[in-house]
Amino acid sequence: MSDTKRIPSRLTLIGKTSAIAIAAAALGFSQASAAQTAASALETEFALELVLDVDPQLNAGHVRIAPVTGGTFGGPGISGTVHPGGADWITQVSGHNSLDVRITLETDDGAIIFMSYTGVLGQGPGGLYWRVRPIFSTTSEEYDWLNHTVFIGKNKQIAGKVAYDIFRVL
Repeated sequence: MSDTKRIPSRLTLIGKTSAIAIAAAALGFSQASAAQTAASALETEFALELVLDVDPQLNAGHVRIAPVTGGTFGGPGISGTVHPGGADWITQVSGHNSLDVRITLETDDGAIIFMSYTGVLGQGPGGLYWRVRPIFSTTSEEYDWLNHTVFIGKNKQIAGKVAYDIFRVL
């Protein structure tokens, strides 16, 4: 017996490295395939209804501006009015409209909440597709939950108004 250690050749190392890389890629591929299926359903709960009063749109080319003149909001544990002075900037791109809205809310108990949302408005196979992603910002301790919650919204039809049902993602 010899105490000499055998040093693997380059070809042996390349072969082993390739085998490891192929195994890792196959494992990654099977995990990526498994990731195509949701682990759980997305759950939401109703947070509030938002109803906006808007003036006629101002045409600025591919951007239209709809001044927000007021409105109301309300849901479980929260309600109030929308201050005039916000706006909805509607940009037309590739057959759909991108929304960018900024408004100020005031709760019935006097808390001020800044609300902005972006969204998409377009005609889909199933009819009108109008969804938004609201973000809230407030210093109110009572409504602090708004600051760190994800919301989604869906339009609703109220004559002469822009209206949404806003849902909290659980």
